[in-house]
Amino acid sequence: MRSTLPFALFLLGLPFTGLGQAYRSSNSFSFVAEASMGKYTSRPYRWSVSIRYEPADTTAKLRIWAVQWGKQVGDFKKTDQFAQRILPNEWRTYTLEGKLTPQADIVYLYTALDGNGRFFFDNLVLQVQTPDQTWQNVPLKNGDFEHSRTPLAGYVLDPQLKGHLPAGVEADLVAGQGMDQSQALRLTLSGGRLVKVPPPYGRNKAAGKYCQLRGVNLYYETYGTGEPLLLLHGNGESIHSFSQQIEDLAQQYRVIAVDTRAQGKSVDTLTARLTYELFADDTKALLDSLHIPKAHILGWSDGGNTGLLMALKYPDRVQKLVTMGANLFPTTEAVDSKMLRQSEQARQALGKKGDLRNQRLLTLVLTEPHMSYAEIEAIRVPTLMLAGEKDIIKEAHSKAIAAHIPGAQLVILKGVTHYAPQENPTLFNQSVLSFLAAK
Repeated sequence: MRSTLPFALFLLGLPFTGLGQAYRSSNSFSFVAEASMGKYTSRPYRWSVSIRYEPADTTAKLRIWAVQWGKQVGDFKKTDQFAQRILPNEWRTYTLEGKLTPQADIVYLYTALDGNGRFFFDNLVLQVQTPDQTWQNVPLKNGDFEHSRTPLAGYVLDPQLKGHLPAGVEADLVAGQGMDQSQALRLTLSGGRLVKVPPPYGRNKAAGKYCQLRGVNLYYETYGTGEPLLLLHGNGESIHSFSQQIEDLAQQYRVIAVDTRAQGKSVDTLTARLTYELFADDTKALLDSLHIPKAHILGWSDGGNTGLLMALKYPDRVQKLVTMGANLFPTTEAVDSKMLRQSEQARQALGKKGDLRNQRLLTLVLTEPHMSYAEIEAIRVPTLMLAGEKDIIKEAHSKAIAAHIPGAQLVILKGVTHYAPQENPTLFNQSVLSFLAAK
């Protein structure tokens, strides 16, 4: 079970190309202005920001974009990109223009910095066009950086930072250095280096193939050699959600990352209800088509539910099973009540919009799976249950699952949530690899 958050749109790291290899800087930082736009729907808008940046080397880059969000959880509307190159070494004002969708409620204005250098910002201004074709200012907190002693007061940062700046990033306010000799925000990034950009997991033509199954053209990507290891993602996600796992896992295993039916690039032609039993059947059929008699399975969230069903329905096809944040049934005994409530709100909103594809996916997490503790006692596959210390799957439920699977191991990953593979990939990957390697 996964939720969609605005912060999922933090796209950090601009690629550099040279000698046929793509690179990015190892240090990146974003800050976001937030504006309520519910009373301005369907109007043109423009966002202006004055910028000067002084690159310390060729890694320094900068970009801006805007994201429109609706009232409901998961109600993403539109992204407006700024295509013009932002030039270094002198003050310039850049303007991003767009049009608000009829359902837009909030606009997030993103500024992303990459590489080493000093970056100055002043005069962030958001405007909407009025019916008489004039432009009206929309309030932005601390848009001129003149009325707060805290440099980034009023701005949203990546929640994983927990209010702290990352290593190599310094923020301060500098008087007299703004575009009109006013106060400006200065961000200094240092210590960054060029690192290779990993493949575009989930859209890597060199690694991707399709397998035609009943009612679906199932997309998958293969990396590495060794014993086969299937990766099954969470609800509404794709292969890309394992972007911080594939490289490590592929050093020891033949990783087969799958876009589950009706998600990612796997186009589903059926309209019937989605079930985890159907996903398990798809997984078994994919193994058949690849002539793989048995594979390890790593399933995150919905993928973990599918993995449990694989161990029940097709135990001879599963070598070892690792689940992250799996559940047996979709009730408040197992799942955080707030998450269930938000998912239902989002499902209703999607129905009103006619978004049947995503509504099917949320219906799945609200009505499935239907396993029991007694049923999973039949599992004989070596199993590792992982869950976050602050997971949306209740810890008591994770413990109960592990207690009812003979020989199962349970690890509660400290300091992380349902998104442990992204929040602490080192800890997560080590946990998976240690279990798979054990005899």
